[in-house]
Amino acid sequence: MGIGQLGGSIALGGRAAGLFDWVTGFGRRDDSLQRVRALGLCDATTTSATAAVADADTVVLAVPLRAIPGIVDSIANALRPGALIIDVGSVKGTAPRDIEARLPPTVMFVSCHPLAGSEHFGPDAARADLFAGRRCLICPTPRISAAALERARALWQALGAEVLTMPADLHDRVMAAVSHLPHVAAYALAGALGQLAPEVESAARDLPTTSLRDTSRVAASSSAMWQDIFLENRAALLPLIDALATRLDEIKEAIATGNDARLGALLDAGRASRARIVPA
Repeated sequence: MGIGQLGGSIALGGRAAGLFDWVTGFGRRDDSLQRVRALGLCDATTTSATAAVADADTVVLAVPLRAIPGIVDSIANALRPGALIIDVGSVKGTAPRDIEARLPPTVMFVSCHPLAGSEHFGPDAARADLFAGRRCLICPTPRISAAALERARALWQALGAEVLTMPADLHDRVMAAVSHLPHVAAYALAGALGQLAPEVESAARDLPTTSLRDTSRVAASSSAMWQDIFLENRAALLPLIDALATRLDEIKEAIATGNDARLGALLDAGRASRARIVPA
């Protein structure tokens, strides 16, 4: 359900690993599914959610977060008993409400988050080896069964991922810090450069720097996907945005006042924090 980078990569990788005999891809518009068919990501495509899951052993929810409840409601009565339902969303605290509670008790649900996405999106970004050597987080819910957990674990391991388990609340707080806040900062940075004078913008475009490319890279990501992530994880994200804004104000004041000692201390504190969190 959703054949972008993650959904398409599961389709490609799953077929390469012998997990799937047949893959049906669901999308809302046939024009977007034409590209899916041209790339050979699926055996068949459909704009009907119920047709997509008919007789499916495994259903992958790979649509933006706020689209998930509607999709789940539309497929719930069409799911095959014993089917495994997984999601790949970047926020897990909403999964019991938006997915699990809407599913019949005859199916298995496992909340998953593969840490393998990039700033590229859409079916052209799909790769069979996207998950190889990457980690996939599973966030168990009270209703999860041992059989469901084992099936999900086996799926991700067959795709080449290392599987770790983590409570949903901790997952969302961690992702807010290591993924969601960096995306906020990247979008803000890129947006701040949108008001450059034409001559500066032209010269900057001809002189791409690694610092700008590295710090703004993820601002090329799908805005539709990330606005959902920001809104759905706002409880964990907003305090971090406040902390970032405060630190920016402190650096701004130190530069404006020429406070060399204060500025150096702020930069050193940033370097030290990065060294603690980001592996060398």
